[in-house]
Amino acid sequence: MALRICSIASGSKGNCIYIGSGRTSLLLDFGVSCRRVNGSLVRIGAGGVSDVFVTHTHSDHIRYLPDVSERGATVHYNRVLHGGLCGRLKGGRDEFSGDVCVGDITVSAFPVSHDVPCFGYSFYSEGSKITVVTDLGIMPKTTLEALADSDVVLIESNYDPEMLKNNYCYPAYLKARIAGTRGHLSNAECAECVAYLAGKGVGHIMLGHLSEQNNTPELALRTAKEALVKYNLKGKVDLTVAVQNEMSEVIEV
Repeated sequence: MALRICSIASGSKGNCIYIGSGRTSLLLDFGVSCRRVNGSLVRIGAGGVSDVFVTHTHSDHIRYLPDVSERGATVHYNRVLHGGLCGRLKGGRDEFSGDVCVGDITVSAFPVSHDVPCFGYSFYSEGSKITVVTDLGIMPKTTLEALADSDVVLIESNYDPEMLKNNYCYPAYLKARIAGTRGHLSNAECAECVAYLAGKGVGHIMLGHLSEQNNTPELALRTAKEALVKYNLKGKVDLTVAVQNEMSEVIEV
């Protein structure tokens, strides 16, 4: 095993993803409580994690970041996020602009299209690569191609367009934000990416950051599977769904 990934929480109410190797453990985002994260890490045998990377400054990704920072974790983030984070953190900080090495894992961040500065991440160790990319309104072909040599990809499948359209609790401006080029990926948009990545040989794809109001795990999974059938790629990739209130399986590569 070179790398493994487990979604501790993924959704609109809080996000935290574990990435680890045989010697190093990292977290991506800290939008759920320390108690929940620590309990999840014990369950997968990861122990304590002292390094946290940040995608962006929306509260569902950083709500509990001050707590883990106060407990001594080093928080890593691209320097463009400085204004939104510097006053929140009491522990160690690492503002980076290029790749970062923690233990035997190399971490590379890349910008994505969202309504605040936001980054996807690729993690490398011993020839293995895991990529996590959520909170983006569009998936440029160049970005998609850069994901194609990953062993595992966690990709956003945020909303079903019909559910969003018919959600009378959401005002028009919020619907437009979600569906816009600086919002989130729909199930159909994600499914096209899934098919492309499967065709390039990605072995496992996890659908993540599902909206609790405008999506269901069953619908997201079905849409992705339909795209695989459409492009004659059925059985070419393992598909799973990361959800809000339960840990995912641990995927090892």
